[in-house]
Amino acid sequence: TEPFSFCKAIIKTMDTRISKSFKIIFSSLYPNFDDAERENAEEYFFFILKNYPDRSEINQLKLFFITFSFGIRKLFIKDKNIPSFVNNLQSSSITLLRQLGTSISTLFGICNARSLTGEGNLYKHFEYPIHKNNNIEKKTNEFPESIEVAVVGSGSGGGIAANLLNEKYEVGIFDKGSYLNKERNNETFGYHNFYEGYGMQQTRKFSVLLLAGKSVGGGTSINWTNSLKTPENILKEWDSLTNQDNYFNSDEFKNSMDYVCKQLNVSEKNNKIPHKEVKLIEGLEKNDIGYKIIPRNLSNLDYLDDGFSTFGSSYESRNSSYTSWFSEDTFDQKNIYSDTNIKRLVISNNRATHIEVENGSNSKKIAVNKVILSAGALNTPKILMDSGYSNKQLGKNLKLHPVSGVAGKYSEEQKPWDGSMQGFYSDKFLFKNDNYGYLLEGLPMHPSLFFPFFPNNSDSYESFIKDYNYWSGGIVLTSDTSSGSIVNKSPQHLWKYDFNKFDHDHLIDGLVNLVKAYHSSGASEIMVASSPTLHWKEDSKESIEDFISKVNSIKHQPFRILLGSAHQMGSARMNPDPSKGVVDLDGKVHGLENVYITDSSVFPRCSGVNPMISIQSMSHFLTSKI
Repeated sequence: TEPFSFCKAIIKTMDTRISKSFKIIFSSLYPNFDDAERENAEEYFFFILKNYPDRSEINQLKLFFITFSFGIRKLFIKDKNIPSFVNNLQSSSITLLRQLGTSISTLFGICNARSLTGEGNLYKHFEYPIHKNNNIEKKTNEFPESIEVAVVGSGSGGGIAANLLNEKYEVGIFDKGSYLNKERNNETFGYHNFYEGYGMQQTRKFSVLLLAGKSVGGGTSINWTNSLKTPENILKEWDSLTNQDNYFNSDEFKNSMDYVCKQLNVSEKNNKIPHKEVKLIEGLEKNDIGYKIIPRNLSNLDYLDDGFSTFGSSYESRNSSYTSWFSEDTFDQKNIYSDTNIKRLVISNNRATHIEVENGSNSKKIAVNKVILSAGALNTPKILMDSGYSNKQLGKNLKLHPVSGVAGKYSEEQKPWDGSMQGFYSDKFLFKNDNYGYLLEGLPMHPSLFFPFFPNNSDSYESFIKDYNYWSGGIVLTSDTSSGSIVNKSPQHLWKYDFNKFDHDHLIDGLVNLVKAYHSSGASEIMVASSPTLHWKEDSKESIEDFISKVNSIKHQPFRILLGSAHQMGSARMNPDPSKGVVDLDGKVHGLENVYITDSSVFPRCSGVNPMISIQSMSHFLTSKI
């Protein structure tokens, strides 16, 4: 007991020092917040320290906060200079210092936008809908001794696979996520319950925020319902990369896309341009950049303007994987196992004989005849690795469709969270160079996205908060040639990602086009999601041309641009040659007789567009062959 007590004392001392540093830094960055707000933010900060997936990054942050707590710090950094100190860290030529500055700036933004009670510190400073922390009713079904087909993951790929195979086999769906509660939830509740890693997981190296859904229905239950077909240029390249002739660029695959879109009721009529995107579109048109209405997969237009759908609301109006493919009308609900973690496949003689699952303290090995892996590009490789399967391409070639953004401030209120999640997209630059480029789209900016991605440590934070409602956001989605790979698979799998210069230049080009559009439509201020934030003001002496030059000069280095990803793909890519891919052309895992993958892991390259329709079409195309 003595060593245990000693360790507890050490941890308590460390926490005390971290708390002391947090109070000092927080009070310097946000002097207008009171003690209750600071305590609220500090509580969430310690939640992050406990639950952030990358422990090595958290340990570095803890070490800094402990060191910062000692009095000798004041000889070098006065309290009044802390905001400029953080900016200097972000501007540093040393990667580790830039990472530290970026972590402080973005994590503190999250601590103000979220709260364990559900209501962030920021909410009372501007008009923003406040919703309570709701509850989720856990549904537990007794595990079977055996099942003919186990579908692992219930999102875009798993749902349609279960639907098709259920016509011929007894199918069980296993998902670590919960059922949505059908309530209008606040940000904190949504991220904590329906996203991987509380919506905080990031890659190493070039740090990219990884937003991935975790619910029954997967990402389709909380995504922005952007429903774009896979472009023909991409289908042709998928053929080229797999040495095929009109395999993906075939009538059969296009028929799968048509079928999926019909079943999901995909249509431009299900959308309209929200007020928050009107000015951006006006600016794009003035710069000869055309736009299109985003088709969406809705069954009820009451859902059209629900800005909180990404946190779990409007469940019945959205044609999610659950409502479309395995709802109560079409699937035996006793064969859906939610809140169930898949530990591994039991493999013998090149076959999966069982799946090992757990729900709380209940664990079981279930005999199977076939396994469909559709746990997503971040999780499917982990399951196979934990099962002892090896392939040199497994867990590599991860594509992220990396995103960064620009925000413009107007004299007229924008309400950046309100209305349709996304109204428009522009594909003018989608194939800018060698079949690669970027999309431009509108951005719904709830506080948990706006304040961490557009932190402002140089102006009065009080006025910056009050101006939140007047900002509008747009994003650049980059078709990446860059790749990521799994770097740690136990206990928490992490990913690294190398963002190359080719993709960086495309991203910068897109950011510049958004800056020009905001300026052309009369924005009085413009911010770019860089680190530190690039911020132009109409009443400053800086010309817009000089500001654009600053954007163009952002270096191709880690932690220079704040990056996010809601579209992960390619980590178990398809190729008929097992030395070049993990699955064959039918989606069957090389070397295993009865294991298939039907999610975005199998994509030979980035889909170029928001991938939901691409994933479901691929699943339909592949599952029809099983």
